[in-house]
Amino acid sequence: MKNVFVQTRNAKAFITAMRESERMQGEPVLLAFYGPAGRGKTETTRYFAAQEGWTYCRCGKGWQQSELWMLQDLCVELQIDPVPRRKKPAFEAIVARLNARPVPVIIDEADKMPEGLLEWVRDFVDITAVPFALIGEKLLKRKMEKERRVWSRTLRLVEFAPISTKDILFFAKEATRDEDRGFNGILLTANQGSMIARAAEGDFRPVKRHVFFIEELLRVNNSNTVTDEMVKMAIKKESKERKYAPGL
Repeated sequence: MKNVFVQTRNAKAFITAMRESERMQGEPVLLAFYGPAGRGKTETTRYFAAQEGWTYCRCGKGWQQSELWMLQDLCVELQIDPVPRRKKPAFEAIVARLNARPVPVIIDEADKMPEGLLEWVRDFVDITAVPFALIGEKLLKRKMEKERRVWSRTLRLVEFAPISTKDILFFAKEATRDEDRGFNGILLTANQGSMIARAAEGDFRPVKRHVFFIEELLRVNNSNTVTDEMVKMAIKKESKERKYAPGL
């Protein structure tokens, strides 16, 4: 199975909102994308940041201890060198870089940010008019709604939905396509995709393991046709392995 990025409905919703923010020239714009772990938030945001040249930064544990830590991490991701040692110079360096290169900034795991750090983000947005996208779990939504000045600048609040059957069918085909051996990828039926969707409970990670196990079963059986029994075996195997390795 190949490591491929598939444009799920969540990915499409993300890029649509980001494109809209880029068109809001001169306006202070915040976006928020939230949802439980396993919905593909980090994979989606990192992929598009790399493709579009946007700045991606992850909220680290140190952000909870020091505002300077956050500012210095942003300096690193914005390729500011040398990184200032104090808050005011770091803030000013970030503003200068964003004004010179006004591309969106993505902050992942933003639900872990102390509420005071949201005010720093608001300042960056107000001063530079560069869109900031905050990514996190449900707590992020509550934090942003609580801060009125932050909430008033929020252009879009987008929830990452559970992985859909349609997304699963597309992923299975694209991730297992092998042109060298003339294999067009695993073709699941709608019912088989629904079986996997129910077992995964909206989480994309187990879906990937289900598809991997199905691919292994096809190889062992020297077949290109997926049966319902194969899907059930893959679901059972993934569930058993996750039980004994909960960190997967």
